[in-house]
Order: sequence, then C-alpha cells, then structure tokens
Amino acid sequence: MEEMKPLNVAMVGSKGLPAIFGGIERHVEEVGRRLVERGLNVTVFGRKPFSKNGEHLGMEVRVLPSIPTKNLETATNSLAVSLKVLFEPFDIIHYHGVGPSIFSFIPASMGKTTVATIHAPDYRQKKWGPVARALLRLGERTAVRHCTASIAVSKMMTSALEVTYNHPVHYIPNGATLVDPPPFHEARKFGIEGGRYILTVGRFIYERGFHTLLKAFSMVETDQRLVIVGDARFEEEYASQLRTLADERVVFPGYISGNLLNELYAHCSFYVLPSLVEGLPISLLEAMSFSRPVLISDIPENVEVADGIAVAFKRDDPADLAKAFTGMLNMEADERMKRGALGRKRVEEHYTWDAVTSEIEKLYRKVLTGRKERKYKHRNAA
Repeated sequence: MEEMKPLNVAMVGSKGLPAIFGGIERHVEEVGRRLVERGLNVTVFGRKPFSKNGEHLGMEVRVLPSIPTKNLETATNSLAVSLKVLFEPFDIIHYHGVGPSIFSFIPASMGKTTVATIHAPDYRQKKWGPVARALLRLGERTAVRHCTASIAVSKMMTSALEVTYNHPVHYIPNGATLVDPPPFHEARKFGIEGGRYILTVGRFIYERGFHTLLKAFSMVETDQRLVIVGDARFEEEYASQLRTLADERVVFPGYISGNLLNELYAHCSFYVLPSLVEGLPISLLEAMSFSRPVLISDIPENVEVADGIAVAFKRDDPADLAKAFTGMLNMEADERMKRGALGRKRVEEHYTWDAVTSEIEKLYRKVLTGRKERKYKHRNAA
C-alpha cells in the first residue's frame, strides 16, 4: 500500500550520534534506530566535535557546519540543516528542541512536512540572557503554531503548551530500554563497589541541581561514594564550582554511555535526581528500568514520572535533601526492592522506547496522509 512506503526522515537539532552528550541525542538514537528497523530511512544531522559523517545503528549521520560558541552553535547548525533539507527528498523533517525549531519555518514555507518535539522549556535555564530566552520562546511558538505537528514529552508540558498557544500538541514521552543488568565489572576502575555508591547522571548545568546535591551530601555521614556522571560544555565555571564543593567521596567519571553506563545504573545503591528544571528526565527512567529506588526533587516533571514510587525532597533545599539521603540510606532492603520493582513496572507500562517509536511513526503517517487529503480536496475544489 502506498501509505506504508518507506519514509525518508531527517532528524534536526541534536549534536549527532553516537548518543553520549545529552537527552535529545539519546532520544534521537533510540527512536531513530527503531524506525530503521521498521523500514524507514533516517538521516541524523549533527555537528563537530560530537559527530562525524557515516552510519550509526542503521542511520545515516551527516555533519554540517556550526559556529562553536554557547549562543551560536545550535542555531547556526540548525539553520544550515534547514536550508540543506530543502533540496533533498525527505518526507518528514523532525526538529528536536525549541532552539532548532526556530528555523522549522524555512522548510515549512516550502511545503515540506515538519514535526517538532519540545523536550524542555529551555528558556528557563539560567545560562540564557534576555535575547536568547526571547528567541527560545519564539522557537517554541514556531514549533507549536507552524509545524505540521508538534510533540511534547510530558503531560504537564503538553497541557501548558495547548493553553498557551491554543493549538493541539501531541503527548509522546521519552523512554527507556528494559534490559538485564550487566555484571559489575568495568565500573570498578572508578574506585567504587557494587551497591556501595549513589548515582546521578546529567550535564553540568545549574538547572541539574548538582550544587544542591553536593551541599547535601557533605552533611551526610556515610562511607558510600557519590558518582556524578557527566561534564560541562560552555559551563566550565559551574563545573569548577562543583569540584570545589565535592569531598573525597565524590567521583566524577565524565561522560559515559553504553554498557558501562548501564552497569552504573544497575548496581547503584539508589539514584538521585536533584533537578530544578526538566522536560521528561531520561536518566530517571533508565534508573527505574534497572529496578533502582530513586530520590527526586519535587518538581512536577520528576513527580509525573515517579509519583508514588520515589522519595521526594524540596527542590534546591540542601537540608531537606540531606534528610532524604539519610532516609534512603537507612531504608530497609525489602522496601528498596519493592520501590525498585514498582519503578521498573512503571517504565514497562508507560515509558518504553518501542512504544514511543510506534507513536512517532503513527504520527508521521497521519500527518502525511492529512496533507495528501488536503491537497486532493483542494484540487477537486479548483
């Protein structure tokens, strides 16, 4: 049937592949590889130094130029891609993030089918000045109002966007992959023992709340280590602040992905997410997928994922987090196992990448069919 022909999809807005540096990259990698398995052709546009031309998990990876500064890197790369796709036979041009979506009007104005996924309200990040925040809000507006279809990754964000822009938004969350836990082996090189460390994962930006985490951890008497996976780009001052706050129990292994990251998730004592702002946190889903108990800040985005399963503390409150830390460390083993099992079950029922990919493919075909129907009606009317 014509409607089931292989689709050519362009992914715009990520740093590229393989997914090492952030949540958007992980989303693109997990969805893209599954779309390829279903017969679609997926091209992921990236930028240096994160990516290089070639193939990754069946996806074509193409690098286009960018200006490597905090304010211009994403914008210049997304503009270059938006111009490039005008001259290629893509059925769907899928933008990721409110920043890149500013340029979705370019292919849209030329009759291309555009989809945008809003991963987080990035204009709430402290690092952006007034002009950048205004542009990010414009990107959000463009994504919702002018793309053929728009997606938000949390229910809360979906509702807020529909109210703000009086326009329909599709809810399709992030996901996790349910896999068997790997043995604790390679992670020993970080000087940690299985079951004797607390884990958190994320970029070193203020909104991840790692400063709150380190202040709280310094108040807690424990011989368990704290492992903070991630690093900084254009946020070196904040990264330096974190290392100043850290005591000798804290481990900074840098960016980690793949089996080693799974190993760290699977064997941590518990996972902590101290975020001040989120979209739908993939790292939290991944920790839950390994049946780990989780400790979260009480922001709505975290609560939406782990409501009733996690222990929560007041956002940006080191004293309350320290108290919650102590409670987690003293929690009975049976209670930890129960919370971990409930977390994995919640991921299995609501947040698998297979289900996410099915919903995205369904939306692709729906919007393409809708455009064909509108063109057919227009020709008949003429």
